[in-house]
Amino acid sequence: MAPMRGRGRLLAALAAAALGACQAPGATAQPTPSPSAAVDKQLAAADQRFWSGDYDGAESLYQELVKSEITGAASHYAVFLAYESRFPEAVTSAEAGVKQKADSPNLARLTRALDWADDVDAAVAAGTRAVSTAPVEPLAHAYYAEALADAGRFEESRQQLHAAENAHPADRYTQAEIFREWANFYRDQGDAQGELNNTQLALKMQPKFPERAIELARYYYAQQKPAQARAQLDAATKLSDGYGVHLAAGDSAFYSGDLDVADAQYQAALGVRPAAPEASLGAAEIRVAGTRDFRAAHDQLLQALKKAPGSAGVYQFLWYLDKLVLKTDPAAEVSAIAAGAQAGLAADRQAALDAVNAYRQQAGVLALTADPALAEAAEEHAWYTIFNFGQPSEVGLGIHTEDPSLPGFTGANFLQRDRAAGYPGGRGSEVINHVYTPPAAVEVWIDSVYHRFPLLDRETQAVGYGEAQIGILAAAVMDVGIGDPTKAQPVVFPAAGARDVPAGFVGHETPDPAPAGTQYPVGYPVTLTVGSASTFSVQSSRLLTADGNEVTGFTLLPGRQVDAGEWCFMAQEPLRPGAAYTAEVTGTLDGQPFTQHWSFTVTGPQ
Repeated sequence: MAPMRGRGRLLAALAAAALGACQAPGATAQPTPSPSAAVDKQLAAADQRFWSGDYDGAESLYQELVKSEITGAASHYAVFLAYESRFPEAVTSAEAGVKQKADSPNLARLTRALDWADDVDAAVAAGTRAVSTAPVEPLAHAYYAEALADAGRFEESRQQLHAAENAHPADRYTQAEIFREWANFYRDQGDAQGELNNTQLALKMQPKFPERAIELARYYYAQQKPAQARAQLDAATKLSDGYGVHLAAGDSAFYSGDLDVADAQYQAALGVRPAAPEASLGAAEIRVAGTRDFRAAHDQLLQALKKAPGSAGVYQFLWYLDKLVLKTDPAAEVSAIAAGAQAGLAADRQAALDAVNAYRQQAGVLALTADPALAEAAEEHAWYTIFNFGQPSEVGLGIHTEDPSLPGFTGANFLQRDRAAGYPGGRGSEVINHVYTPPAAVEVWIDSVYHRFPLLDRETQAVGYGEAQIGILAAAVMDVGIGDPTKAQPVVFPAAGARDVPAGFVGHETPDPAPAGTQYPVGYPVTLTVGSASTFSVQSSRLLTADGNEVTGFTLLPGRQVDAGEWCFMAQEPLRPGAAYTAEVTGTLDGQPFTQHWSFTVTGPQ
């Protein structure tokens, strides 16, 4: 990292703020800045370094402030980490900031960290607190608006953006963020022109912040305009030739399939910081998924691991490249350098298990156990998807399959992979998504339809979690071990009496559970599952408001759109925040009349 200019002056100012001024006898007292003013000045200095493109200087200053336990420092640092795609670190830092002081500014930045880690339900909850804790920082409205839009709650998002505007923030970052969140709002609604206009306005408001140009590049990549995207990446790196800017530019180009540009940016980043883990991972991924130069990728990662033996990402990539692609013993090479780097994966596996079991407890079903074989199969498949990013076979449901002609193959389907890893069971399932933390991954699965069923089924006995991440490219995989068919009692979700139910479902599930032509967002999925050995039919079902009105929506019937023991209803529109609903399902179960009804409440104001 670059030297941290002004470090001595920073510590001196903090000491003066904490201890007060010392004066010789008879000296004339001078005005002393308040502690809060001194702290605000130091946080602003770190932010200004970041916004001016001095990422190394900003990180050094943030870290000094965090180390000195300055209130708000961890939260400001979390936003920096989120921009650098270090999402798990961002969430951890933001949580530490809120633990230190649960005020509106810290809660706002937790909202941003959670939302960018794709933990949208938690982001909405944090944002609700941020705009309810006086005095409310204008940025809280903007960050909350982003989370609401990502949850499909567009009218509330619009209201929060207007609230941010009406607060008349003076700083240009907050003004730019309001434009950025209007862009996010329009993107979530499919309005490309609205997204472009507001992205450009954000750039105009903060023309020297490289991330604004990179955001515009991402827009152009999404619109299949690579030339315009490359021009914006060039503009960003002209603003700052630092490691972080080149890394962000490389990630944006890589994720959009512009591999030559991505590689050039990663190499530029490595020129600034040789063998740095993040850029080494990006460059190695291009060698594996792009040019198939596995040995060059291996050498790149080995050099990076020797320089940063604590990097779990480099450790895992190199381990599975050795094991699955190069067919060599990774322990002989990798463990000797970084024997303890797997601790992070073990913690994430426990976090994923805990998250699933928390939902199962809500649903009234027994907790699951962790199975090492399922976990290893899931981890291997996560890296297979990373090794083969961009392959046509990875599109849609192909993400669950493996091609024996591609690197990293361990089994054509999840059950073959589970057995190859040592799992003895004969029934199973697999769920996959592309988010960044275990709680967020589990939340996405539970908030959907087809992915929810196996995680809450009474017949499910064990799970194994695997993950792989390189910058903004991620794969989270959970393999599910299912026991023998039973005639188990029904499981409903949301659970009876639940009071924190999300309002909507934004889609993006494969296969799509909604009828063709459905406009997302729709209402949060309401599901019921019976034992797979049962005979189950549904004659009628409905969702009712508290005053008895039937909610318009669509039903997925057992044996048709879902498996024989499953049922689902989704309202045509998102459910109303704070409102109570009752679900009713009538039919037959194992030849006997069957009726189930239960009530729940959507999170939000009553």
